[in-house]
Amino acid sequence: MKNRSTYALLVQSEEKSRNIMETALYALFALSAVVSIWQFAQQPSSLPLEQVRTVNGQHVEQRVVS
Repeated sequence: MKNRSTYALLVQSEEKSRNIMETALYALFALSAVVSIWQFAQQPSSLPLEQVRTVNGQHVEQRVVS
């Protein structure tokens, strides 16, 4: 009988189908993160940069030059 370490026994008994499922889940998580960032980047900016208000509430029409 051979003496085997606990780590060697764990590596040998590792489930192959579990590895495939974990890889697929990690890929789906990464893909969902990329899609979420892409959707956020596609949203139009709703900042009121076309009009700048003064303190007393009067509208001053200006374009913000970047």
